[in-house]
Amino acid sequence: MTLSPAAALVLLLRLTLSAEPTADPIDISAVREKLVVVEDGQGHYIGVVPFGDSIWDHLYWSQDGKDFYQQRVFGGGSSGTESFDRSFWEPRVRGRSGASFGMHDGTYKLWCGERTTEFKAVEQGKVTAMVGGAKFHPPRWKYRAYALARDDAGTYYYVDRRRDEGSMEFRLYSGQRGSMKPLKMVNVVSDSEGDIFSTKTGELRLVLDKKESAWVQKGKRQQLKSLPVEDNVALIYADLGVYTGQPLGTPCDLL
Repeated sequence: MTLSPAAALVLLLRLTLSAEPTADPIDISAVREKLVVVEDGQGHYIGVVPFGDSIWDHLYWSQDGKDFYQQRVFGGGSSGTESFDRSFWEPRVRGRSGASFGMHDGTYKLWCGERTTEFKAVEQGKVTAMVGGAKFHPPRWKYRAYALARDDAGTYYYVDRRRDEGSMEFRLYSGQRGSMKPLKMVNVVSDSEGDIFSTKTGELRLVLDKKESAWVQKGKRQQLKSLPVEDNVALIYADLGVYTGQPLGTPCDLL
């Protein structure tokens, strides 16, 4: 059987999710009775506490109803118990529309940029059974963009860093747009003056400092142009190829 490109992508994302270890589940017992679960008719679910004091912490996404991933909510609000909105972290979406989920005029909708998907409430009996058997996890994506640079030939150098407080776990990628590959860097220097990432032999080094960034290969130094991460988020997550096939654990992964 031959899969369409869209079906193949969905399968790849599902296999990636199932293959990766999940974080320790979080306790939702305090809001379990307030949780509303909605579905899109394709086996994808969103759980949310729409009103009250816990609205910033309890927005969850699940692609199977078994594992729900908490979303990083950074904005939103509500009007009485009639409508609400939640804006959540989704770096692949371009433009001012961003990514959000909400309910207006009794209809639940997910916005991933310009794309809108309608969700419908799951009947309470099914919600009770689903939530009772599901696991709720912290946000799935554990890294943040740290630094981006490129040379005059269009080769990019990108570094991400684990989100944990004080973590020195960095990952380095390089290559042309759309085909960047990871590089194994074992020595890391990171201080107030900048960062140096190098191989064990020191033959390859990425130097990112306040004055000048450079790629050093076997003693030959090539100057790089540093690019502000905050201005290139969509480029990093959607275009460079660094995270191709890796779901971020947001509602926009499969829709």
